[in-house]
Amino acid sequence: MRAPLITITCDCGAAAEVAYGDRWSCEACGKTWDTAQIPASEYDVLVRGVSRYRLLALGPPLLLAAILIPLAVLSGLQYALLLFVLVMAWGLLVIPQLRRRASTHIRTSTKSWKLRPE
Repeated sequence: MRAPLITITCDCGAAAEVAYGDRWSCEACGKTWDTAQIPASEYDVLVRGVSRYRLLALGPPLLLAAILIPLAVLSGLQYALLLFVLVMAWGLLVIPQLRRRASTHIRTSTKSWKLRPE
């Protein structure tokens, strides 16, 4: 799983998305920004929240597929139709609420970091 990128906005207005621990040099003014200034514990909270959301979004449909695809092959295609209906219901009814709740949680649990140019 790829860790979320950090958006750095330079004093001159240029912006870039950088991985945690990397450095970025602004092409406009030449300032260098280091994301290692962000405390690892605070960044880990962000990573855990994102990975939890991905698990909650993909886990139940994959579990249903692991159960219902063999049933569809062995017993009948009605299980494939059931899988389709359940996965669509999950995507249309549950995922938007999960996304809203996860976004709110990440916004409240993480803060905006003030990095200093080197």
